[in-house]
Amino acid sequence: MKKNIFTILAGLAFLFLSCQNCLISEEEKVEFILPVWEESLPKLSRWKISAASADFEKDFFLDGDEKAFSFTVNRNEPFCLTAAPLTLLSDGSEVNFFKPAGALYPYFAEGDASSLHCVLTWEAGFTAEAMQKIISSKKETELSSDAVKTFLMQFNWKKLQEKINQNIAASILSFESDSKTKFYNPWQLDSFMLLDNLSFAIFDSKYLNNSYIFTVELELLRIPQDRTLLSSFLPENQILQKYRYLTLKKKTPQIYMMDNTYALTLSASSAKKVSADLTYMPILIEDYEHSD
Repeated sequence: MKKNIFTILAGLAFLFLSCQNCLISEEEKVEFILPVWEESLPKLSRWKISAASADFEKDFFLDGDEKAFSFTVNRNEPFCLTAAPLTLLSDGSEVNFFKPAGALYPYFAEGDASSLHCVLTWEAGFTAEAMQKIISSKKETELSSDAVKTFLMQFNWKKLQEKINQNIAASILSFESDSKTKFYNPWQLDSFMLLDNLSFAIFDSKYLNNSYIFTVELELLRIPQDRTLLSSFLPENQILQKYRYLTLKKKTPQIYMMDNTYALTLSASSAKKVSADLTYMPILIEDYEHSD
């Protein structure tokens, strides 16, 4: 996968050998709005923010009561953000369990020049992280920022995210009529195959199809109804709570949080054959930093 990314980026770098200043950018300020943290979820401690563009990468933390923050970005150039919610366990220890929310600029920017903003959503976290991985790969190739920028601008990121949004919404709606449907979780995709596809700047919806997915009834796991079970991908929790179903990928261990204390690791060979392992949630050990 990395080899393909490096090959494509190396080819793009050649375009800039004689024109290093051919991309001239203007800047604009964008407000990024964090998702609402529901009171029914574990207490939010802080957010870990990861921001990236072709010529910029930064990680920092925000307090849990922050609602939004701003960045000055190059106008109309790909810029992605993820915001991972760090939460507190019942004993007050901090954990990094939930998948991040994400935002993709300029594809989902709203408003005019005086009030431009992007809303981070849980559905976009996977795509934003995929863009970050491609951006990070340039460090190993020592390619110019302009080469990476051109590569990112070739791909239809908006179409990719819209298709993921549609798949998630359709799977949730289908539970109303078919309890045996499968919830669509983009984090269960074959990320190696998808990134390999992205490395050629080609969009094909077939790479967004989840395979070897099972819908598992919580009753099969003998989990009492008074126990609280949470998925790391927050949109899945409405299916867990309303229908008492979860979605597993064949022979791929998946961790759920139980009672804001334990990590329940599930692995399935079929919808009826599921192994379970219960341990304490791993505690996060990380320096505390604030944004400037």
